[in-house]
Amino acid sequence: MRLASLLHSPGPPHAFALEGGRIVYGRLSRSRDRLVAVRPRALPHGWFELGPVGVLHVDRATLEGALAGLVAELEKVPARASLVVPNCWVRSLVVEVGELPRNRAEAEELLRWKLKKLLPCRPEEARLDFVPLPDNGRVWTVLGLEKPLAVTEEVFAGRGIAVGRLEPVALTLLSLLPPDPAPQLLLSLDPRTFAAILVGNGAVRLVRHKLLPGAGAAAEAAVLRELAATLAYVRERQNPAGPLTVLVATDVETLRSSVLQWAEAQEGVEVRPLTVRDPRLGEGGEVEPVTAWALLAAGMRVDA
Repeated sequence: MRLASLLHSPGPPHAFALEGGRIVYGRLSRSRDRLVAVRPRALPHGWFELGPVGVLHVDRATLEGALAGLVAELEKVPARASLVVPNCWVRSLVVEVGELPRNRAEAEELLRWKLKKLLPCRPEEARLDFVPLPDNGRVWTVLGLEKPLAVTEEVFAGRGIAVGRLEPVALTLLSLLPPDPAPQLLLSLDPRTFAAILVGNGAVRLVRHKLLPGAGAAAEAAVLRELAATLAYVRERQNPAGPLTVLVATDVETLRSSVLQWAEAQEGVEVRPLTVRDPRLGEGGEVEPVTAWALLAAGMRVDA
């Protein structure tokens, strides 16, 4: 979320991605522009549970076993790595806070106070990050329950791996958007989650994050409904000068097809799949494209 500068250091060239059915390791080249190693390891269905604030419970023993088997296949266990988690593990919402304190600790304290009426848990039980939006007094907040996130990090620490950055897929993929001063909408879809992030001039302008009601036709209808609402809001509040570019990142073919077909009847919007050139993916062919992209993007990130 923070723009890179010469004083920032590159993050680790190693990344792990957690999915509903597996854990995946990725390592980037020294130039940070290509995946040179990818190793997947299966996880049984139901190894984590969801609640009203994202991930509710992680089966520690199951994750420990899968991670142990995965690192045993690596030439060397990384000391630090980024971690990409499913979009459904977090919740995001826009909070009206008025004037936000410049001190980040004070700003977080104010946000937690505002969240008391919005969350089904105590705010202190949640881990959060936030970004002020261009609209005065509005803050985009991403949060998840502290306990299952901490358990996940402890499992990696037990194998000698310090998790440097933990982010959901949608946030990680922002690093792959083509540079463009015009607004771009990233649409990140998986079987459980709709996530849309509008970016313009290097800053987040709008976020929508919703759980999908099941699969099949119900999920497709929910995606199109949320996308239409998002575009209506963008046109009303952001007033883009030209066609809005929507980049779709999903491995669910039915959702991708539904969005592309829907776009054919729309005016003032250009919808196309997010793509990454094959040479940059290297060994990423062993996993689905979005997973490979997320591993690549996580390794490209810069730490402040």
